[in-house]
Amino acid sequence: MGIVKINELLVTVVEGLTYDLRKQTRLTSCITVKIRYSNFDTHTMQARIPYTASDHVLIARARELFKKLYERRMLIRLVGIRLSHLVQGHPQINLFEDSTEMVNLYQAIDRLKNRYGEGAVIRGVGIK
Repeated sequence: MGIVKINELLVTVVEGLTYDLRKQTRLTSCITVKIRYSNFDTHTMQARIPYTASDHVLIARARELFKKLYERRMLIRLVGIRLSHLVQGHPQINLFEDSTEMVNLYQAIDRLKNRYGEGAVIRGVGIK
């Protein structure tokens, strides 16, 4: 599996996890990326973030952590994402980073997924 496929997998997994978070009205403040290589060497890295359930924030952080962990000389056996430090609540709009358009977009996407299923709306990078 190439790096492009792994990147697509990361986006798809994070997108599914953030949808589940929003569906359960939860927020996360910690994301962990785990890589296990073909020789069963396992490496993890985590990052603390402001409480969020936004795809674009968590996807960017997951890609960043994966890039730091990835060693090109080894084949990858497993890639995992974990969201932790969960709390109940709705996301608070960040005055400087979030826009009402982005909030409305996530609400519209969630309504479509609730009505037509989780696969109804996906990012272009996740198309197989």
